[in-house]
Amino acid sequence: MVAALIDLALTGVIGAALLVALAWFRAANLLQLADLAGHLISAGTIALVATVFLAGFEASPLEASPGKKALGLRVRRHSDGDRLGLGRALARNLLKLGLPAPLAYLAVLAAAEGGGLEAWVGVGAAAVVALTYLVGVLFGDGRAAYDQVAGTAVIRALPGRRFA
Repeated sequence: MVAALIDLALTGVIGAALLVALAWFRAANLLQLADLAGHLISAGTIALVATVFLAGFEASPLEASPGKKALGLRVRRHSDGDRLGLGRALARNLLKLGLPAPLAYLAVLAAAEGGGLEAWVGVGAAAVVALTYLVGVLFGDGRAAYDQVAGTAVIRALPGRRFA
């Protein structure tokens, strides 16, 4: 959880910078978007950048996002313990963050704007996704659903060793 908070803080800084840039473009009338389009572009851009950012670290020789690295954790292929390729790292982070986060954001936004039953169903679906991730960790083999689908596992690296 601490690793996720560190990564969230780092991706939050990047996301905030992107939102400021988008707001500047909109204020300067260089980019004219309807409110919904602006929200879609904002949510999608931040999710895409965060997904690529985290996947890049996990597929690199570091084998971990900054938060995981700080706690001595690494992400490896579950089947054989080898390093992740970029494709598997992207799949893992897309399922973990890249799809659920913007969908939850847009569902909550729609519900807050009085979007009706469909918006609240979206909020419920986002909550179910979060619970599914938690249940997989607590009651499965210790891996979240996105790790199971991507075929990955988070492992503890031995101190002072380059490889786990």
